[in-house]
Amino acid sequence: MGAEMPGLGIKGRPRQKRRVRAQQQQLRCCGCLVLLGLALVAALLSAGRIHAWAARHRRASLKTETYGFPLELTVQGKQFFRYQVVPIALHLTDPAGKPVVTEKPPVLTVWYNGAPVATVGNIQKLTPNYRPKTQDYLANWPVPWGAPAGTYTVVARMPIADPAQWPWAQEAPPQGQVLGKPKPARTPHGVSWCMAQADIQVVQKQPTDFPLGTCFATWESDFPNGPVNMPRGGKGDWHAMIEWCKFMGADTLLFRAAYTAASSTPSKEHPFYQYDLDAVPGLAEAAHQAGLKFGVWAIAYETFPYHSNAGKPPYQFAQDISRATGQTRPGHFISMLDQQRARDLAAWAAKMQADPNVDFVGLDYMRSEGCYEMTDGFASEMPVTLPVNWAQMGQKQRWSFVAGKVERELYSDQNFYDQWNWYRAHKDAEVVQSIIAQAHLTKPLYIFMLSWKHGFQHGQDPMMFNDAGAGVLLPMLYQMPSQQHFEWTMQDWQKYMRPGQANLAPGDQVDWFWHQKSTNPAGPELLYNRMVAAHRRMIPGSQPVGAFFHDLSRAAVKGNLGPYPGTEWALAGAAAFSQVREDLQVYPLRVTLAKLPEKAAFGETIPARVTIENVSGATISKLTLRLEDTPGVVASGAKSKPIPQLGPKEKIEVPLEAVVRTPIGYGARGNRFMVCLRLDWPPGDYGKEFRNDLPTTFVLMQYVSVSASGK
Repeated sequence: MGAEMPGLGIKGRPRQKRRVRAQQQQLRCCGCLVLLGLALVAALLSAGRIHAWAARHRRASLKTETYGFPLELTVQGKQFFRYQVVPIALHLTDPAGKPVVTEKPPVLTVWYNGAPVATVGNIQKLTPNYRPKTQDYLANWPVPWGAPAGTYTVVARMPIADPAQWPWAQEAPPQGQVLGKPKPARTPHGVSWCMAQADIQVVQKQPTDFPLGTCFATWESDFPNGPVNMPRGGKGDWHAMIEWCKFMGADTLLFRAAYTAASSTPSKEHPFYQYDLDAVPGLAEAAHQAGLKFGVWAIAYETFPYHSNAGKPPYQFAQDISRATGQTRPGHFISMLDQQRARDLAAWAAKMQADPNVDFVGLDYMRSEGCYEMTDGFASEMPVTLPVNWAQMGQKQRWSFVAGKVERELYSDQNFYDQWNWYRAHKDAEVVQSIIAQAHLTKPLYIFMLSWKHGFQHGQDPMMFNDAGAGVLLPMLYQMPSQQHFEWTMQDWQKYMRPGQANLAPGDQVDWFWHQKSTNPAGPELLYNRMVAAHRRMIPGSQPVGAFFHDLSRAAVKGNLGPYPGTEWALAGAAAFSQVREDLQVYPLRVTLAKLPEKAAFGETIPARVTIENVSGATISKLTLRLEDTPGVVASGAKSKPIPQLGPKEKIEVPLEAVVRTPIGYGARGNRFMVCLRLDWPPGDYGKEFRNDLPTTFVLMQYVSVSASGK
């Protein structure tokens, strides 16, 4: 990336050092270019006659020991990911080679593809700050949100008051060549300019090759030690978790395996609830025996309870500050600056890495709140505008200033708010990278992330997480206060994401309240709609790699279900999984349900026509289409129909009939009932273009408004 500091670490005589330094400067374009290229500037400037001349000359021919170089830029690093801050050093020297100190050093601009680039907070010009220890200037350039990978060029320029003080030699011809008698150097006059530039190489980590059509079902509650409802009725033990996955057609079970709560008497040596950790080996083995993949996750930076940190390990907790009194207080989130928490998470991840039955390792609450303990780092690392007396302000004053800007002026000063959120996301990504490195984690890491404004309001960014090493991101379509809010969320992702930037698998949760207690569409229907819409709309020109359903414990044990049983929520999630895989074309079958009548009367036959097309080159045998049991809905005639076989490229239509006979929850459901069908076929090798390891089940559902009259 940009040039090394000329002259540093070079051995030899002074003339030899100057020769090497000249070669470095010439080859890396990082020195005093009294511009041939800026001859164009002469046509634009009106103040006097400006002469520009070439500065690409070797210093080997110079015979003065007092020669200095007016302007140098050095990018301190080789390559930078999208979560990193780029440090840029600026060196000013006089003709005698001594450092120059000035209150107005040249501003820096960054260019990409021939145009200036604004960084975070709409900053287009960076003002370097003097560093007495190194006698140079430093400017930090945060890589802009979602910056394309490529070469960026940082540029500085300044006028040379008396260019005659600077001796310039002619370019020496290549060794062994004679190009004729060199022309004498011209003595410059007028106003001359010196320019320096250096390259910034922004790179992105290529998203991992993630299996398309992966559908996760989560279990967020503690490992069950009592009866659990089974998806088709009756009670079971903890094995019911696996039965719910199979019922939904999920290929992976994700289990919340680690969290910190005072009620479990954690210690510095054992910060996580041990009961759930002890359950992982047996649960992981059982999942594998059932043909499922298995993953675990830790609640990374949130702790319980919310109201007190008494009884918790001695972490550094994120700090908040009262805007009224100036009093600081710790929250229940751990600070992202706490290195011990990162070590604890890495140690846990290393144990999960060692378990052969664990396929995925994940993090939830990979963020913090409050975070004003980050104020000083934010102020020193970011090119942010601060009060002139910042250095004289006390800690409470500094924290209060930042808190006021972030919380009261987020709309009036959006640039500051943008910089604060970028800095938090930058810290989050650094911690993720640290956890992966400390744990030597090679299994895919997944991260649950907030979906509003693609996470940036809470210090999360999909591209930063990807570059830090996350294998797949699970945007949570949760807590949407309205359908309009969901639409805004989709628009934000559409504007931000591009194909190939990160693996996404968005998902929704079982919760009637956050689906607006909706009966039209029904709560589970709205869950289905949002999961499918997110898969189709979040990445323009591409698609997420899969989806997730959150969470099985709410459907099977206790959740805010509204007037819909847990099985109905699960079937809506199963239908979303099937549609995601249909869109990704990972199944050898294409399955569609013709539109049902929008309205029907109790007892009236509802015709359901399912089209099944075998798109593979193999014959698929022993298929079965059946009507699922849902509240009030029963079969009119045969409940299932066997399909002996379906030849290559063959397409058929299979009719089934349903009827709503019992008005279960009639009013509470808004008169709407789920008609759900399931197609099963045997596992097999149907071609390398398909996912032959996925569950061979396809769920389709639609809701019908049913009343006494059918109107």
